[in-house]
Amino acid sequence: MADAEDFAERLVLVATELASNALRHGRPPTVLVVFRADGHIVVDVIDSDAQAAPAVEPHRTPDTGGTGLPVVQRLAEQVGWYTTTPGKHVWASLTITDDQP
Repeated sequence: MADAEDFAERLVLVATELASNALRHGRPPTVLVVFRADGHIVVDVIDSDAQAAPAVEPHRTPDTGGTGLPVVQRLAEQVGWYTTTPGKHVWASLTITDDQP
């Protein structure tokens, strides 16, 4: 059960950080999509600003902001982004193990 709770906490934190970044740095509307695919849970956050690439800001501390992507990179197995006609997708993938729903 502890592993399932840890996974749920990681998933919520990844979704929160990606959504927060999109709301702070992207352009509305912002959409959060979570789905299961090939043994992974994927969190995909879409905003309308296809021009602004996600960036890790070096030397940032939690009190000054800018730590969201590094947190996501530590918690997720894969992190990436791509653009489409309506905007930008920033996604993270977490591997599901046998003891997770």
